Amino acid sequence: MKKIIFVFTLAAALMGTAAMAQQPEHNHQNCPHHNQQKVDQPRPDQAPQAVSCQSLPGDKECCHKEQSSQHQCQHHEGHCNHDAFRPHGQAIITLFEHFGATNTADGWTQNGFQMERAYFGYKYMFDPHWTATVIFDASEAATNGIEHVFVKNANVQYKNHRFTAIAGIINSSQAVLAEKYWGLRYVARSMYDLYGYGNTADLGFNLKYDIAPWLSADFSMLNGEGFRKIQLDNHYLYGLGLNISPIEHFDIRIYGDIQTHDTNAVSVSRGTLADTAVNPVARKNVHFFAGYDHRYFRIGAEYNMRFACNYLPGDNATGLSVYAVGKINPKLNLFCRYDRGVSSDNDLLSTAFQYAYDGQNIFAGVDYRINKLVAVSPAIQYHITPAGATSLYAYLSCKVNL
Repeated sequence: MKKIIFVFTLAAALMGTAAMAQQPEHNHQNCPHHNQQKVDQPRPDQAPQAVSCQSLPGDKECCHKEQSSQHQCQHHEGHCNHDAFRPHGQAIITLFEHFGATNTADGWTQNGFQMERAYFGYKYMFDPHWTATVIFDASEAATNGIEHVFVKNANVQYKNHRFTAIAGIINSSQAVLAEKYWGLRYVARSMYDLYGYGNTADLGFNLKYDIAPWLSADFSMLNGEGFRKIQLDNHYLYGLGLNISPIEHFDIRIYGDIQTHDTNAVSVSRGTLADTAVNPVARKNVHFFAGYDHRYFRIGAEYNMRFACNYLPGDNATGLSVYAVGKINPKLNLFCRYDRGVSSDNDLLSTAFQYAYDGQNIFAGVDYRINKLVAVSPAIQYHITPAGATSLYAYLSCKVNL
C-alpha cells in the first residue's frame, strides 16, 4: 500500500512539473490564461505594435495587466485591443523677466524691469509620427519699447525612424546645437542670435536624416527674413548642416547657408559718403560649433562668419563665442562666457563698416533652479566697444516654464 501511495505521489509530481514546463511565460507576447498568437516585438526605432488577445468565454479581464496604464482595453466580441499610443497635447508657457541697471561713463542708468520674452503656445501629437506646434512670442520692440506679438512657430512635423521633416514657421537649424549647449537663453541670447548672424525662426521647411548614430545631415529652404517679416518674394535662404558625434558627450556642428538678392544696383549712404550705387551679391553664412557635455561641466565654442552683410560685397563679419558651465549640483550652476565680434572694411565704399554688436562681451553669473518650473540668475555683462568704451550691466533674470 505504501508503494502504491509513493508511486501515485511521484507520478503527480512529475505531471505537475511537466505542466509547468509547458506553460508559456507571462509576458507581452503570451498569456497564461488566454489563447494568443505571438506578436513580433518592434525594433527600438519603431513604434510599439498593437497587441490583441482572444479572451476565454465569460472572461472580462485583459490578459496583459502588467502593461502601462496608457494602454486601453476595449472588449468587442471577446477581443482585447491594446493601443500603444494616444493622441495628446501640451500647453507651452515660458516667461523671461529681467531687472537690472547699466553702468557707463555717466554712472548707473536705465534701472528697471524688463519683460524680454513671453511664449504662449500648444503642441499636439496626433500619432507617433505627426506633431503640430503653434507658439506666440510677445517681446519688446527695440525702437519704441512697446510689446509686440508675433507667431514664433506654426508648423507640422513628421518623424519616422531616421527621417524628420518640418514645415511652416520653424526654428532655425543653424545653431540649435549651440543653443542647447549654452542652455541659458533666459540670461542671454546665443551669439548667432545676439549679433545677427541668423534668425531664430523663419518660414520654410527643414529635412533631417540620421545617417548613423553619430552622424546626421539637414537641409533647409527658408524665407530668410525671420519670423517677424513674413512676406512673399523670389529670394530664399538655402542651408545645409552636419551634426557629428565622434565620441560620447562630444558634438560638432558644421553649417552653411546662402541667400540670394536682386541683382539691380542699390544706393548706399554711409557716414559722410554720398549715395553710391552698388550691385548686391548673395549673402553667405558659415557656422561652426564644438561642445563637450560632462557630468560635472559643459563647454562650448561657436564661430560664425557672414559674407556680404546687407548683400553688399566687402561687408564681412566674424564672431567667436566660448563658454563654460560648471554643474555644482542639480539645482546650481556657475557660468561664464566670452564673445568677440569683428567686422571688416568695405573696399568699394572706402569706409569702416561695423556690424551689429561689434566689440567684446563678457557674461558671468549663477544659474539657480528653484524647482522644475522656475529658475533665477544673478549675472553681469561687461561690454567693450570697438572704440574702447566700456559699460557694465548687472541684472537678475528669471525664467518661468510651465
